[in-house]
Amino acid sequence: MRTLAAPIAALGLWACSGDNAPSRCTLDSQCGTGRICDTGTCKTASTRTVGEACTTDAACSVGSICATSMPGGLCTYSCSGDTCPSGAVCTDLRASGSAMLCSKACSAPTDCRSGYTCCPSLGACVPQASCPPNRSGAVSADLGKACPAAGCAAGEICAADPSPGIPNPEFPGGACTAACNPNDQTTCPANGKCVSTSTGSFCFPSCTVPTDCSGSLAACVAGACRSSSASPSCTPPSTPNVVVGGTVGAPAAPTTACDPAHAAPVTTPSLPAQTFGAPKVVGDTVQFNVPPGTGSISILSQGSNVPRATVTLNGTQIIPNSVVPNLVTDPSKTVLFNDLPAPPADGSGVPVFYGGFSPFTGMLTMPNTSFSLEHTAIQGGFTPGTWSFQVNDFALECRQVNNCTPQTQPTDAYDIRVVLKPGLPAATGTVDVAFYFVGGNVGSAAAAQTDAGFARMLQTLGKFYADAGLCLGKVTLYDVPAWAKTKFGVPNADDESACGDLSQMFTLAAPGNQINFFFVTGFKSSAGTGLTVVGVDGTIPGPSSVGGNVNSGASVNGSDLSITGCTSALDIHACGADEVAYIAAHEGGHFMGLFHTTEQTGDVFDPMSDTPTCACATCAPTSQQASCLSKNPSANPPTLIRNEACLRPTGTPVCGGGDNLMFWLLPGSFNPNPSSILSAHQGQVIRSNLVVR
Repeated sequence: MRTLAAPIAALGLWACSGDNAPSRCTLDSQCGTGRICDTGTCKTASTRTVGEACTTDAACSVGSICATSMPGGLCTYSCSGDTCPSGAVCTDLRASGSAMLCSKACSAPTDCRSGYTCCPSLGACVPQASCPPNRSGAVSADLGKACPAAGCAAGEICAADPSPGIPNPEFPGGACTAACNPNDQTTCPANGKCVSTSTGSFCFPSCTVPTDCSGSLAACVAGACRSSSASPSCTPPSTPNVVVGGTVGAPAAPTTACDPAHAAPVTTPSLPAQTFGAPKVVGDTVQFNVPPGTGSISILSQGSNVPRATVTLNGTQIIPNSVVPNLVTDPSKTVLFNDLPAPPADGSGVPVFYGGFSPFTGMLTMPNTSFSLEHTAIQGGFTPGTWSFQVNDFALECRQVNNCTPQTQPTDAYDIRVVLKPGLPAATGTVDVAFYFVGGNVGSAAAAQTDAGFARMLQTLGKFYADAGLCLGKVTLYDVPAWAKTKFGVPNADDESACGDLSQMFTLAAPGNQINFFFVTGFKSSAGTGLTVVGVDGTIPGPSSVGGNVNSGASVNGSDLSITGCTSALDIHACGADEVAYIAAHEGGHFMGLFHTTEQTGDVFDPMSDTPTCACATCAPTSQQASCLSKNPSANPPTLIRNEACLRPTGTPVCGGGDNLMFWLLPGSFNPNPSSILSAHQGQVIRSNLVVR
């Protein structure tokens, strides 16, 4: 679990990809004078540019990578939620198998190098096959209809289901369409409309009334025939739809003690998933298929029978037995993730990153580092084919670590599912959320419907998430039984076990694909840091699309959910509702896969290259630097890095991230700017998560 205390205190072990490339850097100091480590590659400090020819990332400027699949190689980067440099434009090439990329702007063919054409509809240099032509004078007879055996009409493509059992969300069962540019509707036939969707920009049959639509595209939405599973239209911040969902949980309290080996039942994800029969025992190898165009991969491990609840390090440190897939291998037999080697302090340059504890149930979602975000984007998704991983938990790893006990072979068994998300993340998305009124000063779902403090909190939460391109969709309010209010109203934040207060409270989460926020009155904690815990999540990321499990939510102190002291300006110090919104946004960020930009001791950082770090040894006040753990591992207590020391992102040394939503500590003396609270890569991680539509 991960905690936000008036702090957002962090506990956990860290692991990262098995990196077989010895030349890949993790620190600037590995690169030499005047050079920096940029997403795993040493480069000369430079201004970000795009469009150059390349063969490797090292040939590109800082912030850009080499798209080797493009003609002659192309220095670029994903512009999904990001801006392009001067002289470049954001081009949505997802429909042609690539990504939303920054491309060189042009007005004439001579502006483009060999292999690229100046595409009139995009105003950019792109490969000819990626340039949507002018189709305004034509009418398509098969647009939006099922793909015929002989193929779709010339210039159109069959948008098929990625694989059996996994429908295309925009064209269920497959349909004829064409790539297009939403800013130039002439790129669709006269009877079509170009729409930017979760998987690309496509032509849909145009409509004025529902009867104009039929088949799998039966809904008339904003002038286009869409499917019921289509990505919703979203312009952040939006106005959410608030509904009451009833009471969750059994009417009476459990009469038997929680059994750690069976802490929660296995539940079925609300999204289509690949299944693998009977529960797998740690050490088993699981293979799964990834179709072309897959934008994210989530491996869900749910405890079925887990007798080993903890492991012990160095004879005294007892930690939860966390489940995490190991030896994740792609179709080329490259191991992208190995949980055993010591990880770098900054994981932005590795393919996969894991952090924190995930007892009994966990989900590993890729991409979750800058390296994997950028490389997945420019190649149009993850490598298609057969992937594999080892079912694994800390108890199994313990047998390979000298200072860990017990060393006996575990028999822990887990139900395994793999959930894939087609398409690369667009610039916006919609997330559904649910609130459970366990404690706090709003006592019920009915009261929340008319409570001004709750309304203000929801409005502010929408502003924070708008910076990641998120709209709040459906907001469901749930009550819990009286016994749950008594038992979980002030949960023990120090107990991270599967039978602990927080874990068992999260099992009350309703089925469905939403972020589950549990309001409580406060937290019990004896961490001894002098800080107050105000929020705790389950795991990073949370098990999206799965309710009723030990990590199916995040908890938030809702005791100050009021409008006392609130004005028209956002103020997390004077306005309780704004503070609660900030805590919820932070914990929800963890649920969607974000780590702390800098951990509390200032020596571990998130896997994003565009979030500045704040090292204790160089950023803490000079008088406190000697007690930084990186300088004095035995310091007791160690120096904790504060927000105010981390507000110089362009300084030398860099000391930034203190104003980021995912900094480990709640800001103490300033208010965050909701329009710059998350980085572009953080937004891409969020929108890659299963919970975002």
